[in-house]
Amino acid sequence: HPIASATGFVSRRFGLAGGLAIVALLAATEGREIVGALLDKGPVQGDGKLVTTQSGLQYADLLIGSGDVPIPGAIIGLDAVVSIGGKVLYDTKTDKRLAFKYGQRPFQSVICEGVEEGLKGMRPGGKRKLLVPKALAPKGVDLPDGVTLEYEIELLEVLPNYFQ
Repeated sequence: HPIASATGFVSRRFGLAGGLAIVALLAATEGREIVGALLDKGPVQGDGKLVTTQSGLQYADLLIGSGDVPIPGAIIGLDAVVSIGGKVLYDTKTDKRLAFKYGQRPFQSVICEGVEEGLKGMRPGGKRKLLVPKALAPKGVDLPDGVTLEYEIELLEVLPNYFQ
């Protein structure tokens, strides 16, 4: 137990008050995280307004989550339904959930430039509808001009990459 030996060392070196101060500091730090988790009310309703980015990607926030936003190198877990014109091509409810390293190339599975751009600013628990144009679609998917690939994504988790 590294914490017990650290507090033991501090207690021997600085007396009981020093040891108790370390324990209080640890409790306060953990307590803040516990209180934060208890106060987190979960995702809130998004406005659903369609936003168009400079690249041509369109997205609408359906739910706004809380927690860490994706950063390059983070491991992203998400659910996705991918469709064209209402016909579902891929659904993580029937296929497997998606996990990938944010910013990694080449892309894997149905992950593409459009999905990666659409994840910017999202937080776990958040849900977005993405309309991905041909230029941002997965390689090998040949969309007719003017047709978009529709993704409904839910960000499940953002895990830091400890091995960067």
